[in-house]
Amino acid sequence: MLSFLVAVLIAVWFYYSAPRSGRPPISWAISGVVVYSLVAVIWTLAITPDVKDAAIHNQSGILVFVTRYAYILAAALAAAAVNIFINKAK
Repeated sequence: MLSFLVAVLIAVWFYYSAPRSGRPPISWAISGVVVYSLVAVIWTLAITPDVKDAAIHNQSGILVFVTRYAYILAAALAAAAVNIFINKAK
């Protein structure tokens, strides 16, 4: 649920930041969600299994948090980087 909420917020942010550089708002919002989703999936497939294995052997609260929510932060940071660096005003 939290991941969906962040994806919606990213779509809204990309939508409203698109006119600064002359991009179509709808397609730029979709691009933001695609970047967010791709990074989330890659994180989940590549990083989460190793962290989950470590969390099973060591019941640290930080590892459990990283296993459950770190992909959201990583994906949101990637989407923010795309919006800031690629969508610069002309």
